[in-house]
Amino acid sequence: MKSVAYSILAAVVAVASTPAPATAQENLAAFVVARVCLPYASRAKTFEGAMRAARDMDFRRPAADRTPLEDWASEVEMISRDGRWRLRIEEGTVEDDGVAAYVVTCGVSSNLVGSRELGRMARLVVGRNPLWSQTPGAPWRWERRTPRPDEYAIHIDVTEGPDRRAVLAARGVYY
Repeated sequence: MKSVAYSILAAVVAVASTPAPATAQENLAAFVVARVCLPYASRAKTFEGAMRAARDMDFRRPAADRTPLEDWASEVEMISRDGRWRLRIEEGTVEDDGVAAYVVTCGVSSNLVGSRELGRMARLVVGRNPLWSQTPGAPWRWERRTPRPDEYAIHIDVTEGPDRRAVLAARGVYY
């Protein structure tokens, strides 16, 4: 009986002493892209549905933003409960290679995380899925194969501009 008790105690100590896996907070951007941004970019979620999904992940509108959303709002910015992450959901029409396209974009960013870390999180989302391919010449951009590429495209990219924080975004472009 003592040997069973010692082996159980040794197993508990071994499990307790092993380092904990990465916390969800460390990979929050990847979770947001997978659960909010990609469904929005692929039009599986509406603008309002993406906002609800973000609220379910404890995102809210900034405290200083007291203006009500218009009925036909085309962009909203939200922040995480701890104020560390920002989420921007937007939609609108843009010119893409001389063709008018409807674009839906959902991006997550933080002042504390750079483009290299966001690129790592994008790789977590894409994984080894054969439907995603990395764009040649653009190391921080992945495109998803779609059945009708002349009608729509979906991609994930990490961008960082001068004096702007890095953004991990999922974008759906509909021609």
